Amino acid sequence: MSDAPRFDPRSPEQEPQPPVVYATPVKRAWAWVGVAYMVIFTLTFTYYLATARILDGIGPVLLVPALLGLAATAVLRFRQGQGKGGLPACILITAACILLALCNLAAGLYRLAANFGG
Repeated sequence: MSDAPRFDPRSPEQEPQPPVVYATPVKRAWAWVGVAYMVIFTLTFTYYLATARILDGIGPVLLVPALLGLAATAVLRFRQGQGKGGLPACILITAACILLALCNLAAGLYRLAANFGG
């Protein structure tokens, strides 16, 4: 008898695999929001470990990824035909989210600069 492995007709390589299901564009947008939050949290925690001080004024900066994710969701849902309210609602939501994100970013960066003596 040979020590070579025998062919098994039910081996995992021969079984049909289920079709691959990719993430929707909305899920991908929110995954990038999660990546942005992890980068912010990592930098904040690293600063705390290095200086033993908590950053003041980080709140407005933490709103920016969520607002941009909401704007991206409005645009992507409109493009998929799932948006409620049509084009005017898409434009209104996107413009409001971007405006709020810019305001929060400006206020947050101004307050964060005070932590570094700026």
